[in-house]
Parts: sequence; structure tokens; C-alpha cells
Amino acid sequence: MKRFLILGAIFLLMTDNLVAQNHSPTKQRLDFAKTYFEYGASYMPSFDGWSLLNGESNPFTHASSLNQYLTWGGFHFWGHAEFYVTIPLKQGSLSKNEETQFELLHSVATGGRFYPWAVTSSKIRPYVGVNWGGLDFQQKIKPEANSTKLSKDFMLNYELGFIYNYKSLGFRIGANYFKDNKWLYPISKSVKAPISTPSYSVQLGILCAFDASKNGKSSQTEEWNSFPRSSPLSYNANQFGNFFLGVGPSSSYSLAKSTYNQLQFPFLKDKLLSKNYFDISLGYQFNKANLFAAVSYRNPKYETSGFGVIQNIEKKSLALELNKYLTDYSGFAPYVGLNLAFDNLKYKADVDGKINAFNFPNRFEPGFTFGWDIVPGKTSEAIILRTNLRWFPFSDFDIDGKKFNFSQLEYNLIQVVFYPGRL
Repeated sequence: MKRFLILGAIFLLMTDNLVAQNHSPTKQRLDFAKTYFEYGASYMPSFDGWSLLNGESNPFTHASSLNQYLTWGGFHFWGHAEFYVTIPLKQGSLSKNEETQFELLHSVATGGRFYPWAVTSSKIRPYVGVNWGGLDFQQKIKPEANSTKLSKDFMLNYELGFIYNYKSLGFRIGANYFKDNKWLYPISKSVKAPISTPSYSVQLGILCAFDASKNGKSSQTEEWNSFPRSSPLSYNANQFGNFFLGVGPSSSYSLAKSTYNQLQFPFLKDKLLSKNYFDISLGYQFNKANLFAAVSYRNPKYETSGFGVIQNIEKKSLALELNKYLTDYSGFAPYVGLNLAFDNLKYKADVDGKINAFNFPNRFEPGFTFGWDIVPGKTSEAIILRTNLRWFPFSDFDIDGKKFNFSQLEYNLIQVVFYPGRL
């Protein structure tokens, strides 16, 4: 529910500044994209699990399930492409079992779909696509129910389906294929069993599209549509630069396995996924130079547990970054850059009630940044949407002489960026 409220608030805030699409033959700038909100559910079939009974492994069947989701997305390139972010809401089992339960939930997923024929009203359109994100899996077997939640990060999943739009409403039916569905799951501290979760799901959704970019003055609409298809973001800039403030929900992924967990706690995750947190940025955009500098604060927290062990890592970080815009293609403005983070790390493990905690010295971590802005009006807009990805490939620390690789990718989902000087 928290994720639902966060995304809903961002969506309502940005409705009046999002670009729209009519698929006109002239392919004007403000026809480039159209925003939508989608609610739906995915059906996942039953599959076999394993439990440990009297020292022996025993198979049993997990029930089929429905996973509800909420998607924020947009149709781009005049209806031929779709980019989206999907947030899981709730999992429901289709049959009740008092002894065994499970959780199989995708984390926030990002994807793209290609439409050979442009999406338009009163037409059925096929699509193919790919998405990436994490997947959490946990068995809960009574009476102990103290099992490990495992994760697969950066799974590439494939999809195909059809969409039908009528005016502002749309209906989707699709199928998703999960290639990486094999788990070596710990059913005790020392015993692991192979489990294959479903390799596919069937998706049904209903979406509502919004067309809000042409609500402004006709002179402004004409000006924005007059911009070249591809041009620098600084095109027609009349100010040297502007300060900005950005806020948006984020999550962080470990890109490398932890040697420490593999040796010390082989029944826990060896790659960690953070809880949701906010990325807060304060910076200055040099309009005519096509670049911006910012200081960003993030505080991701990571937790993994199982069989009497709870492991926590807290990170507080300030990153100084400098990013260069590559181009502006009809309101899509990608950028790349470098950053230097000043990190504070805390580690704590509770092992059957015994606490092992470390506060590591503050340290600098170099990293790389990649992202993009959605800017229909170039440097004249007071509010825009931004997506950030920051990679810290060299981050690690030692615990009792064993290396804990902490290479991170921070994914700032959708950041609302406000330029007060442009009002």
C-alpha cells in the first residue's frame, strides 16, 4: 500500500506536465508520448516445494496464485513503443493450505514493449517485450516458519500479448516467460533442495491513459512543437542556469555475491536488495552547457533473515555528481556522468540472540551515473520527471577477515524535479 500511495502521489502531481499523443501523421513533439496508469493481476500456476520431515526431504505442492500489480507507463515513439514500471501489490493463493504457504513476488520491474503497428483507439495491437527486476521466494512451513527469503536480481523476463484501446481506456492480455526459475532453496541450515517456480504467468490488466500536455496556452504548444526532432536540451535556452530540487522513490541492488555470506551463512541471501527509500537531490542545471551538478542523499537499508539469523546493513550516503546531457529526442533527454559518494556503513547480525555489530569508518566511493529526463518544453519547464541509475562497482568491506562485496546499483525510479526559478 505504501508503494501504491507513493506512486499515486507522484502521478497526480505530474499529470499536468506529462506529454501526450494523438498519433498525428506529422509526428509533432507533443504527440511523442502518452501516459497511462494500469491495474491488473497475473496468474501463476502451482509448483512443487520441499520440506524436511524427520531428517528426510519430502515434496509437496504449492497452490496457484494471483499477483496484483500497479503499472505507471507511457506509449512513446508515436505509439510504437511502451516503457513502464510495475509495482507488485499483493499475492493471493487460489487454494488454502494450513501447513504450508509461500511468497513469490516480483520486485519493482522496469520494461519495454514494441508494437509493430502503432497503438491507436478501437484497434487490437500485438506487442513483444522484455522487462527486468528482482524476484523474492520464500517457503513458510508450520510450525517453524523460520525459512529464508531468497532473491534473484536483474532477471530478464520476456513477454508477448495484445492491447485494445478505446479512447482513454485500454485492456491488456499477455503472457510472461521467466527463464531463470531454478532455486537451490535451504530447507534447513545445512540442507538445500532444488525447486522450480513457475516459468510463466498470464496477465490481465485495465489501463487509463491521460492526455494533458496540450492544456496550456496555444502559443506555448506551438513553440514546443516547433522544436527539432533531435536537438540539444539547450536549444532556445535563454537562462544561464537554474537551481533544482528533486525527490523520488528508489531501491538498490547488489551486483556481486557476498563471499562472507557464502562462507558464514550459506542459507541466507548472498546478493542483497534494499527496502524502498527516497533519493533527495539539490543541484544546479547549466542550461546552455547541457549539463547539471547535484548533491544527492540516499539511505538504503538491507535485511535478510532465516533459521535464527537476522542480518542488517544500513548505508547513509551523500553523492556529488556531474552529468552531461547527450541529446533531446522529442522530450527524451538521456545523460551520463560521474559521481563521488561519501558513505557511512553500519553492519549488524543477530545470530540466535548474539549480536555482532560493526560501524565502518566513513569512506569515499567513486561511481557512474546514467539516466534520462522527460522534458516536453526543454529548459522552460518548472517541473519534470527524471530517472537515475548510479553504479558503485568498487564498494566492499571486511568482517572478521572475510570480504563482503557491496557493489551496488541504485535505481531511482521516478524523481520529481522542481526548478523554482522557471515558474
